[in-house]
Amino acid sequence: MTTFAPAGLGCCRHLTASRPLTFRSHVGSSACLSVSRQAPAQSRTAQLQPVENRVVLRFSRRGRKKLPFYRLVAVDSRKRRDGRPLEELGWYDPLKKDTNLNAPAIKKWLDVGAKPSDTVESLLKKAMIMD
Repeated sequence: MTTFAPAGLGCCRHLTASRPLTFRSHVGSSACLSVSRQAPAQSRTAQLQPVENRVVLRFSRRGRKKLPFYRLVAVDSRKRRDGRPLEELGWYDPLKKDTNLNAPAIKKWLDVGAKPSDTVESLLKKAMIMD
């Protein structure tokens, strides 16, 4: 178990007030853990690359085991497959080959730059919503 010991106590002889300390944990000795003040580190935002926020049109799986049912959704590209969508645009039942698509909403998302997945793109071409 790791404990906190203020500077100047017997188990932490290496700690002095003259030099700035960093977060340290001694391997093999659980008697000493030191945390001290230091100069603020430079922000990491300058080092990070900008992330392109992009909206994608993709399927969100519903239904149950061995009986798939998909909803066509507009979602942020960084979200997981079944995450909360920005907008639901229709549905597709692959077992019955049934579709219900909101064409004006889909065209609106395509006009503002949303990228459809390969499967959604082929479905939209079959439905003649996309060229």
